[in-house]
Amino acid sequence: MVEFATQYEVDNFKEFELRPITPLDALEFAKAQNESFLQLSNYFNQYYFSKPRPFIDIFNNLMETIRSPEIDIYGLYKGRRLLGVGLYHFISYSDNGCQVTIWMRASEEGKKIGAYLLKKLTLYAFYEKKFRFVELLIDESNMASRNIASKVGYEHVETYADGTAGRLGSGKFCRYLCFIGEINALARLYDKRAIDLIDHPAYEIQFRDLIHNESVNEAFKWPYPVLEHKKKEEEPKRKRPRSKPYRQPIMSNSHIPRYRDSIKF
Repeated sequence: MVEFATQYEVDNFKEFELRPITPLDALEFAKAQNESFLQLSNYFNQYYFSKPRPFIDIFNNLMETIRSPEIDIYGLYKGRRLLGVGLYHFISYSDNGCQVTIWMRASEEGKKIGAYLLKKLTLYAFYEKKFRFVELLIDESNMASRNIASKVGYEHVETYADGTAGRLGSGKFCRYLCFIGEINALARLYDKRAIDLIDHPAYEIQFRDLIHNESVNEAFKWPYPVLEHKKKEEEPKRKRPRSKPYRQPIMSNSHIPRYRDSIKF
């Protein structure tokens, strides 16, 4: 469950606005990205972020992201200044959750804004987009992002080997999940694990009695078959550099397959 805003955040971040990034924001977006290319190369596509990019390259990639039915891209603004970027992705194993990724403008790091942005994105996913849980995939070596996730209220579920990106990529991902309050309440009430309830029909009050049905409980128990291969310890495979940098965001390097073309965020 997401932690409440701190008094510091209330006092200092009240002028910040989370809103969708549009083509009209392209110039400010390009400035923020080029200012931050060195930090982005740590866990993004290190080849793409090896140097500042021409505006037209950034514009074309931004437009592809904006138009994608798989991704929603948001910015945290103070006036017209872009402070940080967040992306919502569909995930392959559940209709009831999404994946969030973020990156912060280099000059805004160390100001406690990253945790605030993650809180805003998570709450927006719950109460505007109507998801039950939010996922983060964070490189095992990215301790700054892992610490932020824990402080915001995300739970570390597993660590698994995979091909990672960036100069500091470790070859392993940590999966973090944050659950909407109703999931946590059900888990406490019925002595269940929250992660086993993310797709459970008992989330709906008319099917609440099914939480006592062990066949149903077993069917929705984590991990799902689609994720079981992640449990195997294996050497990460080398991958080709990807031409689309925001397919490999700072808190997630996994490919997000198109899951529901008919539904948009």
